[in-house]
Amino acid sequence: MRLHNKVTLITGTASGIGRSTVCRFLDEGASVLACDIQTQDLVDFSCEADVEDSKLATCKGDVSNSADATEMVRQAVDRFGRLDILVNSAGITPRTVDPEADLVTRWDTVVAVNLRGTMLMSHAAVAAMRKVGGGAIVNLASIMGLVGYPATLPISDGFNPYVSSKGAVVQLTRDMGVRLAAEGIRVNAVCPGFVYTPLTDNVTSVPEMHQTIRSLHPVGRMGEPEEIANVIAFLASDEASFVCGAAWAVDGGYTAQ
Repeated sequence: MRLHNKVTLITGTASGIGRSTVCRFLDEGASVLACDIQTQDLVDFSCEADVEDSKLATCKGDVSNSADATEMVRQAVDRFGRLDILVNSAGITPRTVDPEADLVTRWDTVVAVNLRGTMLMSHAAVAAMRKVGGGAIVNLASIMGLVGYPATLPISDGFNPYVSSKGAVVQLTRDMGVRLAAEGIRVNAVCPGFVYTPLTDNVTSVPEMHQTIRSLHPVGRMGEPEEIANVIAFLASDEASFVCGAAWAVDGGYTAQ
């Protein structure tokens, strides 16, 4: 098991990629603190993985809140004795913000979770990792942090905060990766293509748009959360010891064309 006895904190675990990542890490032998701002979907989490109760704990926290970020890291250390890995999976899109909100409110809300949340969680985690001589951070960015939305999709008018927030996560990853490498802390990002999660439900529910999205990926389909979790697990493991400051596109060929 590539993550045997590695203590991991994963955010955004109530659904989607975060939830699948918890299960994958547990399968790989990690101890996991699964955190989300939503708690109702974490209640039965242990039923999804055949692991000892001592290997999994859950907590509520808002990644965009500095005190919450510090507290989540503290809980991981208190529960398991240390922190080796952080996976920043918490994220939102403008489509999940109040539809009545104005542009500035939507922008600030998305950036607060996607970018500030990633920074706050990482900053708190690095302090804990330094105490044990190193660690690994995997940030969830997006292919939209590497390219813009295509004009064939009615998703962005050029002012979509998701694109800018995820692009900033890629740059944060590079800067952290370069600066923290000498301390034994590797920082990398995963940039998924379109994946079947609650965040994409409202676009995949439209048949024509769903087909268009699938056709944009050379493999001819969207991704599954488990496929992203596989790459996250690798990047967090010692097998990726020479991978640092990288943004990995896991997108069925989307950004290669």
